[in-house]
Amino acid sequence: MESLSYYENQFIKADSLISDGNIADGKELLEEILSQYPDFGKAHNHLGWIYYNKLSNYDKGIYHYKLAMKFEPKYPAPYLNYTYLLIDIGRYEDAREHISFTMQTLENFDSSSYNSELGRMAEYESQYIAAYNYYKSAKKNALNPGFIDNMNANMKRVKDKMSIFEKLKLKFN
Repeated sequence: MESLSYYENQFIKADSLISDGNIADGKELLEEILSQYPDFGKAHNHLGWIYYNKLSNYDKGIYHYKLAMKFEPKYPAPYLNYTYLLIDIGRYEDAREHISFTMQTLENFDSSSYNSELGRMAEYESQYIAAYNYYKSAKKNALNPGFIDNMNANMKRVKDKMSIFEKLKLKFN
């Protein structure tokens, strides 16, 4: 059996393959890693991402994200990826609970991304004032200019959806 460092290097290769768009070979390599080290959390995260984003197999995505969080509890990627998946499949209450748990337990979470996702849920639920405020909070702590532009666009879009009363309420709060 190869050493863990060998599989860490294999993981880096798999990550590179995925980044280069070679999803099939990356997936195969991740499965090989997990056959030898089933508790390799980062490999579970990447496999979860493939199942969710490339294969639309949400159950397998959830399964691998949960294993990633279990085996790599300080690795932030699966927490956010799991959030995206829950929202995309309309499991808003689960997503809110997960975000709350993440923000209370994970030291290095990206508050801007989580506030953006809370805004996305609120917007889907036609809670435009809440959505606007989440997007505004997301923007406040962001450093990436593209992300900030995206939050500005989100805030404008939500404001355009508001009734005159919501716009007045927003203005005076």
